[in-house]
Amino acid sequence: MGIWSMGLCIAVMVVAICILVGFKQEISKKVFGFGSHVIIQPYWSGADGNTYLVWDSSFQNFILSNPQVQNAQPYAQKGALIRGKDESHGVFFKGLPAHYDTSFFAEKLTRGRMPRFQDSGQRLSNQVLVSESLAKVLEVDTGSRLRAYFVHEGQLRPRVLQIAGIYATGLESFDETYVLGDIGQIRQINGWKGNEAEGIDIQLKNPEKRFDVAYNLGNQLPYEYSCFPCDLLYPEIFDWLALIDTNVLVLMLIMLIVCLICLISILFILIIERGPHAWILRTMGASDGLIRRIFVKQTLLVLGRGLLWGNAIALALCLLQKYSGLIRLDVHVYYLDRVPVAFPWVPILLTNAVVFISAYLLLQAVSCLLKRKSLRRK
Repeated sequence: MGIWSMGLCIAVMVVAICILVGFKQEISKKVFGFGSHVIIQPYWSGADGNTYLVWDSSFQNFILSNPQVQNAQPYAQKGALIRGKDESHGVFFKGLPAHYDTSFFAEKLTRGRMPRFQDSGQRLSNQVLVSESLAKVLEVDTGSRLRAYFVHEGQLRPRVLQIAGIYATGLESFDETYVLGDIGQIRQINGWKGNEAEGIDIQLKNPEKRFDVAYNLGNQLPYEYSCFPCDLLYPEIFDWLALIDTNVLVLMLIMLIVCLICLISILFILIIERGPHAWILRTMGASDGLIRRIFVKQTLLVLGRGLLWGNAIALALCLLQKYSGLIRLDVHVYYLDRVPVAFPWVPILLTNAVVFISAYLLLQAVSCLLKRKSLRRK
């Protein structure tokens, strides 16, 4: 009973860590896929495209000179009213250049293909990528034509677009909002020349460094530019993930308390069951300290077996979920269609170490307390 109770507590903690880290990685990957890790924009963004930055070779070399930067690409977006067969929907048309990294959306394609965007100076591409949810609202499919209505300086600028592909990420608030197309369309509507952009999407080698990179780049950029991590652009999602962190920490604290209570119970049971053996050892000359250490080591052996079985069961369950997707989720609520898992070995090992050290210190304290009480009785 002691071994299995310890194993159950450890298994719950390890599974919670694996699911938490997996969930955060998958959600963050989707948010970063829509944008980037770090974004550069002008401080003042004009509604009619009057404010922009110039993406020339010197600016590009400056950004790429940072050792943490993997890629930097311009973008431009503009609000539009998209009309399909019979329905209309308001969206943001996000214009991308020809060599923009669209691997994230390519993985999420449900049908069709990725649009082909043209280089500066070539004929504009009218191909776009829309989401599955938006296609259902507009009652369109791949190959269908859309009417897009933009407004610039009080004038209506209609465009005819063609759907090249349809994707689905599960982030409904993003899927229903963004349509991906050629950045040349936005430049033409705004009257830009050819290298202007609304902002720069920066992909990092290590996403965990995004706050440091944003701070360092922001200090080196001219005063008219702002540089910030993606977290500030979508605070509701990252605040939600932080709240999940708190919930998991509370769960792990409860499991740790349960585990320690079980250990104390096991120590008392061993003392009761092995009491006669202790008196035999005492008559043979064993000191109270030696007897106390024997009981503590026996209890730690139970804990060790529990740790071994608990970790084995937890990792086996996580591997089963990772490769089978047995436990499903409502994608409209959790943004994912199955429970994600990851294997962060450092937090897992740290959790095991915390449990073992806490148990050892508690057992030492309890055994000393019992010794004092026994001496008072004498």
